[in-house]
Amino acid sequence: MVAIERVAYVAFEPFPNAKGSGTRIGQMLRALVGSGREVVLLTLPGRGAGELPPGVEHRALPVFRGNFLERALAFRHRVARELHALRPHAIHFRGIFEGQAAMAYAERHPGCTTIFEVNGLPSVELPYHYPAVGQSLLLLDRLRRCEQALLLEVDAAVTQSHTTLAYLRGRRLPAATPSFVIPNGAVVPPSRDPAPSGPPTVLYAGTLTPWQGVAELLMAARRCNRERELRFVLAGPIRRRWRGRLERVIRRLRVEDAVELTDALPREALAERVAAARICVAPLRRDRRNEAQGCSPIKLFEYLAAGRPTVVTDLPCTREIIGPERGVLLHAPRPKAIAEALLGLLDDPDRAEALGRAGRAWVEAHATWDRRRAALVDAYASLESAARG
Repeated sequence: MVAIERVAYVAFEPFPNAKGSGTRIGQMLRALVGSGREVVLLTLPGRGAGELPPGVEHRALPVFRGNFLERALAFRHRVARELHALRPHAIHFRGIFEGQAAMAYAERHPGCTTIFEVNGLPSVELPYHYPAVGQSLLLLDRLRRCEQALLLEVDAAVTQSHTTLAYLRGRRLPAATPSFVIPNGAVVPPSRDPAPSGPPTVLYAGTLTPWQGVAELLMAARRCNRERELRFVLAGPIRRRWRGRLERVIRRLRVEDAVELTDALPREALAERVAAARICVAPLRRDRRNEAQGCSPIKLFEYLAAGRPTVVTDLPCTREIIGPERGVLLHAPRPKAIAEALLGLLDDPDRAEALGRAGRAWVEAHATWDRRRAALVDAYASLESAARG
């Protein structure tokens, strides 16, 4: 292992993108460039506008159209070629397919550091996105074997939550492998109260997928509006088939007048929506992805940073971010429980305000992106120090 001066940061996903992953990638790149390292970003071509940190070279690698696995294998091949030309001192990768290319390169070039940033493993994630994958035991076994090999061989691991790290240890990530928990974070905006005019707004911001509990939130909207007029805003990226399902649910529940379903918003527009919300929500389902593997939803940090009282499902990973002193924790995201939590906060504005203040203060003290970037720089420094012996 040598001094890490040139880093290849590799992700099998578009960049820039409007998801939380796009925000995190940008922040991690800022940290590496800010520490004086040469950084080359290898991703799929981005979708829409986004911010690339100054000093980062971005090589977008288009791949031919095909199914997910065909595109993943094509990307792996493109990455292998780029790594051979770049000659990096470290390869920081976010997925198993680019990870295979990284480990093959490191095997041929001793001293190259490999760092696996694990946000979710394909054997867990893909069955949610592609149900047919979950029915293919052979494919799932191959994915797990690939994941296992990377976890056993990688020089270091980065995760977003202690829950995820515990899961990886259970998947045989060696205890001796240097591992760093660097959660997501937020920029603390100027303090601002929600606009008082009109009905109170409840905001969900994030990917509009079934496992985020958005259907349960819509059923809670119907319950709430039987008692008082509320406005529900669901903002985030959504696939066409899931949008169709949500629109059918909205019509079936007859909450068209109470619900606004919008695509992913630019960062500034999203910040305006969060600031205007009376309450923010994250009704994550209790499933293997959220409860066992864990996650670190950027939306929770952004809700707290804006001083918004937050209702969230009580999971091991969410408790790392929101305790009862900073939000309302639901044992399960049932519509009745969500509705009762929302109405309870609206009926107790003093408590809602206290939760919002506590959340904002916690982000300022512990969870800004400045702190997260510093943690990544420290992680790299510790790897270099250990290599020097």
